[in-house]
Amino acid sequence: MKMTTNRKLTLLAISQGNGDEPPYSATEIGDMLRQAIAYGWQGYEALKSAPNKQQVHRTLRDLWRDGVIVGTRFKDEPYGGGLPCWVIRYQLSSEVEYNFIATTCNALHRKVDKAKHGINFFGAVMDMGLMPDEVTALSIEVKRLLQRTHPDKVQGFGEQFKQMIQCRDWIKSGIPLPAPTHSTEQRQPKTGRLNNGE
Repeated sequence: MKMTTNRKLTLLAISQGNGDEPPYSATEIGDMLRQAIAYGWQGYEALKSAPNKQQVHRTLRDLWRDGVIVGTRFKDEPYGGGLPCWVIRYQLSSEVEYNFIATTCNALHRKVDKAKHGINFFGAVMDMGLMPDEVTALSIEVKRLLQRTHPDKVQGFGEQFKQMIQCRDWIKSGIPLPAPTHSTEQRQPKTGRLNNGE
């Protein structure tokens, strides 16, 4: 495979990311390349002009065909109320397992944090707590990920290991039960006659 400038810089963009968790869509990769030119990112000096949408898709297709990157279809639901659509997201072939474990650890950390501390919404704490069977399942998943990210067994998962230690400590200190969202009282139908002159 001939490593052209566009391919090198596309791989650099995928490996460095934009602050979000990989994998990235073609639109996100194109935005990263445009920002690299606009803000003069280091390492992108060879990129003289931003590639258009067709060039980004062609480069990604070539890299995927040669096995350097992997594409996976995800159902994307836009924020502004748009219709959901299928989007291919790309990541480096060598980092598929790392990205999967990192994404799983981040999602689990957010879930345990939300269950333990809730969400602060204008000074009111909401969505706190989980049912005991869900806490048991979370505890098992945390123990499993502690084994998979342990520094003595595998390198490169130090941050994820710390997240799982924190999740384990939060679970050990106790996850509260969820607060009821509505009153358990049920209104009793009124029995008797209507006073309408009958």
